[in-house]
Amino acid sequence: MTSAASVASSKTTTDYRDALRATDEVRGLELPITEGAVPKALRGTLLRNGPGVQRAGDTPVHFLDGYGFVAIARFEDGRAVYHAREVDLPLARRERAAGKLLARRPFTNRPGGRLANVFRLALSTGAAHDVYAWGGAIVASDIDGHYLLDPRTLDTRGPAPLNARGGGMVQISAMPRPDAFTGNLVAWTTKPGILGMDTVTFYEFDAAWQEKARVTRSLGAKGVGLHDHTSTENHYVAAQFGRFDVGVLASGAGVALDSVRLPDGASGIVLVPRKGDGPIRRISLGEKRQIFHIANAYEENGKVVADGAVYEGGLDFRPLNAPEMTYDESSVSAASGPFFTRFTLDPATGAHTVDVRREARGEAGTVRGDRHGRRHRFAWVSAPGTRGDEPFENAYYWYHAIGKIDCDAGRTVDLWDAGPRVFVSAPQVVARGEAEDDAWVLAWTHDAAQKKGELVILDAADLARGPIARLALPAPLPAASHVDWMAG
Repeated sequence: MTSAASVASSKTTTDYRDALRATDEVRGLELPITEGAVPKALRGTLLRNGPGVQRAGDTPVHFLDGYGFVAIARFEDGRAVYHAREVDLPLARRERAAGKLLARRPFTNRPGGRLANVFRLALSTGAAHDVYAWGGAIVASDIDGHYLLDPRTLDTRGPAPLNARGGGMVQISAMPRPDAFTGNLVAWTTKPGILGMDTVTFYEFDAAWQEKARVTRSLGAKGVGLHDHTSTENHYVAAQFGRFDVGVLASGAGVALDSVRLPDGASGIVLVPRKGDGPIRRISLGEKRQIFHIANAYEENGKVVADGAVYEGGLDFRPLNAPEMTYDESSVSAASGPFFTRFTLDPATGAHTVDVRREARGEAGTVRGDRHGRRHRFAWVSAPGTRGDEPFENAYYWYHAIGKIDCDAGRTVDLWDAGPRVFVSAPQVVARGEAEDDAWVLAWTHDAAQKKGELVILDAADLARGPIARLALPAPLPAASHVDWMAG
């Protein structure tokens, strides 16, 4: 397989571009500990996935359209063994053989202008968005497909059984989640309405990928864009990031994400009953607000409570273009946020509140695994920190800090700021004791000044203290899309 580094752009000269730089594959390297000590009780595997190469053949692509690059660190007895591999995708093999981009991506059009992309509504990806462990495998995923990797070597085994539920314009959830109440994996697909409205289907799978439950409901609109989701005891809770203008998307004039619109009702929370025929409920963010990620949701006193990150103004993804992909930098829209936001909804009546917490900023929030679907107080987030040279501060691929948010109080209560030249991944929380913040927080970092990558371990109850351990990576990793933890 071609090394990621061999096809990386040579124009990544600034810090924020350096944070997107590709790297080489590594097999079975014990990571040196450069500071502190790895807790012996920390046992399991930290996972990360993100775009590894910003080219399809000779065609430059947007960072988020690159091919997936998965890295893991397996912790045991105070040491960590590291593997890093590009996901071996049929799409990548075809495009490398052809020497060019063959399929339209969410953020990158095929070469050839409008006519080469008109009516191409089915979008392909490099399986670089999420990573999770299920059914004895590590899975790299995005909206058009999930791929099984060997949990020890990261060799690509092939497509996940979930892929059979998608295809064409039927999108698969990029971020499936295990359900705390059934032990099943929950995922969804969305199907565009031709004559009617779009529909969503939630699936549940056991560890053998056997379907155990299915719920299909109308979304009541066309062009609905869903992203993250979670589950409570009685509901599936999904984040709707916007609504696609299907005419603009079909025209091929711009990339797919250029067609996202944010009128009132286009972005917010969608609540789908897990059983019965109760109505779908929505919480709208109003106009020009956007949400992608939900940290957690739970039920209390007959209501559903969810915490997620909200932007005021739609996110502009063009600064994540490959260096060769030019655009008018003065036209980049500067969304504010992300602000951690609490949604409270009564499923019986639809009555709801939206509480935007401006004293709590951060993205890709996570809670302890034993709090999923249950009441939580704290969430840990990737936070902006001290500003570096990034063109705008609201893309968490360029964040410099890890924050702890008191979700009940609505404010950030603790922060580790790595500095303006160190980029920090989303955090992963691993339980240590009974108290909610008696845990470790793990993150991948990219030091643009020192040209090095690290894995850091923090105390969840005292982030400001700084890392209790640092482990040196053989080379900096490109920015991570998402991280996860595999116990054992």
